[in-house]
Amino acid sequence: MTDTAIQTTLNAEEWKIVMALREIPDSPLRKKVSGLLGELARFIQQPRCLGMQGDGFPCGTPHTSCEECQHMLKVLDDLAARLPAQD
Repeated sequence: MTDTAIQTTLNAEEWKIVMALREIPDSPLRKKVSGLLGELARFIQQPRCLGMQGDGFPCGTPHTSCEECQHMLKVLDDLAARLPAQD
């Protein structure tokens, strides 16, 4: 795989995420995690919930408390609870 180097400015939290991903050895697991993180980030940016809001327009923002966003928060909470505690 050939990657194109990009230049950007990251805050400390973003850099921590990038470095954690880069430290995973090249493997099917790394590819799966990388793909999942990308898809998760895209979903959270634009959830595109199927349900309609009270005004009749579909939800398109992660700042509402619709059922789909609440479900995603629960999934993330469940996943976080399964992870071993880190120092």
